[in-house]
Amino acid sequence: MEKGRKHEEVEEAHGDYGHVEKEIFMVNGLLSVLGLMLLFLGIQEVSIASLWVITLILSIAAVRELVLERRLTVELLMAIVGFILAYHGIVFEGLIIMLLYSFAETLEAQVEKLALRRLEEAKRLIPKRVRVVRDGSIEEVDASQVKPGDVVLVRKGEAVPVDGVLLDTGVFDLRLITGESEPVTVEGGRAIESGAINVGQPVKVKAVKSPLESTIQRIVSSALELLREKGATQRLIDRLAPYMIVIVIGAFIAAYITLGPEKSVVLLLAGCPSAFIIASSAATSYSIATLATRGIVARGGRSLEAAGKIKAVVLDKTGTITMGTLKPSRVVVLRGAASQDGLLNLVAAAASTSLHPLSIAIARRWRPMGNVEKVEEVPGRGLRAVVSGRTLLLGSERFLEEEVGYRPENPCVDEVPVFAHVDGTTLAICMSEEVDEKTKAAINEMKRMGLNLVLASGDRRNKVEKIARELGIDEYHAELKPEDKLEIVSKVREKYDPVSMIGDGVNDLEALAASDLGVAVGNIDAVRNLADAVLVNGVADAPRLYRMGRSYLAGLKAGLVAATIVKLAVIILGIGGSIPLWLVALLGDDGSTIIGSVAAVAVILLTYRG
Repeated sequence: MEKGRKHEEVEEAHGDYGHVEKEIFMVNGLLSVLGLMLLFLGIQEVSIASLWVITLILSIAAVRELVLERRLTVELLMAIVGFILAYHGIVFEGLIIMLLYSFAETLEAQVEKLALRRLEEAKRLIPKRVRVVRDGSIEEVDASQVKPGDVVLVRKGEAVPVDGVLLDTGVFDLRLITGESEPVTVEGGRAIESGAINVGQPVKVKAVKSPLESTIQRIVSSALELLREKGATQRLIDRLAPYMIVIVIGAFIAAYITLGPEKSVVLLLAGCPSAFIIASSAATSYSIATLATRGIVARGGRSLEAAGKIKAVVLDKTGTITMGTLKPSRVVVLRGAASQDGLLNLVAAAASTSLHPLSIAIARRWRPMGNVEKVEEVPGRGLRAVVSGRTLLLGSERFLEEEVGYRPENPCVDEVPVFAHVDGTTLAICMSEEVDEKTKAAINEMKRMGLNLVLASGDRRNKVEKIARELGIDEYHAELKPEDKLEIVSKVREKYDPVSMIGDGVNDLEALAASDLGVAVGNIDAVRNLADAVLVNGVADAPRLYRMGRSYLAGLKAGLVAATIVKLAVIILGIGGSIPLWLVALLGDDGSTIIGSVAAVAVILLTYRG
């Protein structure tokens, strides 16, 4: 029920300025057709009556919006058009105009749903019924019943229904998640996200999240809800629209007195602001939907506009630049039993339930063994788990200090430490940092785009310097506290102007909020909820976001300019008597709306490489 309500809100926000129900346009369209047929049959009185009825319906809709919503709408202009034409007996042109208007409004409503349908189609890839392996047998259940810890069988051609850990090596089509065109082999023990389509042999996936919390469902749900948000340009157009309507009505009255009814109606038909509103809405809807199908959630037009204006990017290091590229290099026993036998397999079992980059690396290094009976992840700290009846902690030194009152020493020089505590034994797992090729390619792409890159990290200077040199980033800052990152963002903005911050942890929250475009990577809810955009697949997708921002701005400008040119041309030709009223109606409002929307989307298509 909630999902349906949100979907309706999205549709409402992307309808015409007047929010008039599409049924009204369908009724008016049918009345227009009926009136034209009767006119050809010589029954002119009934045809005039049809035009009056259409005018009355539009008048009621306009008054309703004016009284209830305190909103001047396009329907008010069209009601005036209908009244003038019916009053002066200009029946044929009046019915043609109303037919074109009703058709165009119905068509626009359908066009604006394309982005929504695209997102819904992505969500429909997730099966409603899944096969769960329980007690050695396979049981088919509703997808909503799958719980963390369940093992799901995914057959060839099926999409992975939940985020989980792959128990078998498989081959997957990841176009919906990462945009990769070729199938990818994913090894057993690695994380796999919902929406990945199995194109190889049947595989088993151990669920780590419920279906509603999984990647593709969250992307689609977030995008559907965020389509309601408007950018600065859209909000400006909305604010100006009532004034534009008043100006158009004033100009019409003056033209009616000096030029007569037919020529004055041209101003009403070509002066409607709906073309600007819908063109900007089309650009926003298309852009958000396109990014969402690539695993990028942009929070409305405001975020897209900001992405297109960014001049500099501040990048966190651990978990952002080095996301998914940490590998265990050695294990040090700090306390308790000297033997590691079996303990690391238990640690790997607990780690396999998490999508954190460090957990994924640990789960890949050692074979998970034992039954994970309970797991609780603490954002920014670590996780608590019960594996085969044994209590296990995995996380930072601060996390262990909070849980067991013992702060372990860090033996991992120039490496990232992860601490595990099992039955009184404390281990330090030293993780060596690497930057994968996709991240390097993304950094190089952002440089080619002219973006100024700054590396900011709380890590030691020598580690940050090493990664900065490897990536060719000249400006870097190390050993930063959260408030220091906030200061870095301010300084970078002063130097380059609009700045974006990309981070993954709770310590990045202040900097994300202070930047012109906060971009989150990873799965920590607090970070994702605060950010203006989310890169589900990591920093490698950052260039896509900034490229789309630039394409969006170019498309938005193209759509508004195209609509303006068409309207001005129609006004000049219409008042000069060079084109008939029905053509004025076709091009002046509905035509300019379609041309503006097509121009906006076309420019985005031509300029965006995603």
